[in-house]
Amino acid sequence: MTWLAWPSTASAAAGQGLDHSARGARSRLAALGAAALLFGAALAGARAESFAEVDVRAVFLRNFALFIKWPPPAFDSPSAPLRYCVLGNQALHASLERALSGEQVAGRPLQLTDAKDPAQWRHCHVLYVDHRAAEPSQRVLAVVNEAPVLTVGDTEAWARDGGIVALVRKRGRLRPLINRTAASRARIRISSKLLRLATLVSEAAD
Repeated sequence: MTWLAWPSTASAAAGQGLDHSARGARSRLAALGAAALLFGAALAGARAESFAEVDVRAVFLRNFALFIKWPPPAFDSPSAPLRYCVLGNQALHASLERALSGEQVAGRPLQLTDAKDPAQWRHCHVLYVDHRAAEPSQRVLAVVNEAPVLTVGDTEAWARDGGIVALVRKRGRLRPLINRTAASRARIRISSKLLRLATLVSEAAD
């Protein structure tokens, strides 16, 4: 699978006087993206253990922006940022912050924002909810119901309960599960390229 390259700005960042630790962390993320070529080591054939799983998840989340279309009302302007939010996983928050630094998609800067207040959840374009988050998943999904928010979790139950995407570990690899019904409810369009690589799941019956 070689149809997606990691659109990194690591080389530019290296010339801006970053300290060695930040530069090293960003270089690792750039290398991970280059090796993945798609959505991280999982789908490119390398096992998730080859890299820190939190970094693989960050690559997935960052690259989702290339395969998702949000409805125009989701943005205030053509250059408004695409906002990412993470609940319940500080390590992922830190890794994603590095992965998004300086990046843009279709002229929109990718921005990681805090979303501790439930009132902020509907203003996220990508909302990742870890299974360890203090907020019950059903509450989060109820708050963002029908809002144009790409909801991402880490369990199959998340997708079956109404989340749009779940990144789950299967046989040592991260795999995306997608609930197309939930995506339609949020007026979010998912590229056929991503759909072909994902496992489609149905919502649990009430």
